[in-house]
Amino acid sequence: MSIAMHAISVPAYQQMLTSLDVVLGRAAEFASETGLDESELMGRRFAPDMLNLAEQIRQACVHCTLAVARLAGITPPEINMEPDGDIASSQARIAATLGFFESVSADQMEGDPDREVLVKTRLAELKYGALDHLVHFANPQVFFHVATAYDLLRAEGVQIGKIDFMGKNMQDRVAAANQV
Repeated sequence: MSIAMHAISVPAYQQMLTSLDVVLGRAAEFASETGLDESELMGRRFAPDMLNLAEQIRQACVHCTLAVARLAGITPPEINMEPDGDIASSQARIAATLGFFESVSADQMEGDPDREVLVKTRLAELKYGALDHLVHFANPQVFFHVATAYDLLRAEGVQIGKIDFMGKNMQDRVAAANQV
C-alpha cells in the first residue's frame, strides 16, 4: 500500500488552518467585548522564551507552505516573515496559505517517498526522505503551532473548546451522528 503524501498533509493543514481562522474570529469578538487590545493578545506567550501568539500563527502557516512546496518541487510563495500585529492580518495570512494549497495539485506532491528533502533550520540543515519529512517534521510542526495558538487563546479566556480546534469536519460528523 502506498501513502499519498498530499492526502496526509494538505487536507489536515486545511482543517487546522480553517479552525484556527474560526477561533481567531472568536478571539476578535472576545477582544472587542472585553476591551483587550488585539496587539496585546497577539503578543501573549506562555513563557518568556516561547514564541507569542502572532508568531505561533505565522509558524503554522510557514510550515504548511514550505512542506507543500518542498514536496511539490516548487518555489514557495513569498512569505511575510514579520509576525502580525492584529487578528485580521493573521486571518489574511491564513487565507493566503489556504489559497496557495489550491494552486498545488495532489499529483505534484507525489513521487518517491524516499526522495531527499532538505530542511534548513536555525540549528542545522536536516535531511529527510519525503514521507519522513511529513510524518516526523512538517506535520508535527503544524500541529504544535496551531495547538499552541489555540491554547494561548483559551488561556486568555476566549470561549473555545476542543470541537473548535477539530473544526468543521468534526462538527459536521457530530451533527450527523446526532441526527440518527
